[in-house]
Amino acid sequence: MSPLTFDPGVTKLLIEIVRKGIPVALSAAPMAGATSPITMAGTLTQLHAEELSGIVFSQLLKEGAPVLYGGIPGMADMRDLRYKAGGVEFGFMNAAISQLATYINVPNYCSAGITEAKIPSMQAMYEKTFSICQCALAGSNYVHHAAGILESILTVCYSQFVIDNEIIGMAMKMVKGLQIDADRLAFSEIEKVGPGGSFLSTSHTRRYLRSEYIEPELIPRSARTYPEIPQEHLHSQSLYYAREKAKEIIERHEPLAIPDEIDKNIRERYEILI
Repeated sequence: MSPLTFDPGVTKLLIEIVRKGIPVALSAAPMAGATSPITMAGTLTQLHAEELSGIVFSQLLKEGAPVLYGGIPGMADMRDLRYKAGGVEFGFMNAAISQLATYINVPNYCSAGITEAKIPSMQAMYEKTFSICQCALAGSNYVHHAAGILESILTVCYSQFVIDNEIIGMAMKMVKGLQIDADRLAFSEIEKVGPGGSFLSTSHTRRYLRSEYIEPELIPRSARTYPEIPQEHLHSQSLYYAREKAKEIIERHEPLAIPDEIDKNIRERYEILI
């Protein structure tokens, strides 16, 4: 509990969990200007001290206890002290967490994809895209809050989940990077097709056309014809597609049930009330 404090109630739980050998995310979430210094560097300095104290405490309880460096730095709006997570600095500081955690060789937990937008909108898309890409490219291990979140974690929206799935897919494509090998360099293909030729019908094109590039579900890349979209939704076609996709997923969803035999074994082993 920033600055530099352990929450008594949570710490009691932490003690029991660590002693049982259950992995924990040691979450510290200072807000720059309120519970940590106003500067990003100062906030990260304090957060690193808080995380180190949690790691040391856990190891004193049980040597080798599995932990995640759980820094979630944010900012306070100096006008009304609200949590302000939509700024590009939020993603920047959370991306820095992975570097601080890597420096001490501990896996990390951070946040991305939070926005102050109240509904799925252009604001939500660009605020989420910045922080998701920042954390993904920085090498974050476990990114929390990355999908479906609106209004600084006060609201969850089904169609926003669909949009965020698209953003995260593109971010992970960037993390994967450019794959280079002899076949992808295509020297023989370039030589075979030659000057003025076409690669449209080659086996090399057929081999990679479905795997080399992401095909978005929401962003239309066709010609400027939208017969499937009602006229009134042309100005927000991505949001229209997202709502329709969310409805489709909900309607087709089939809960995954635990097989009866496995359920019986679990209940025999543990005291389950329901």
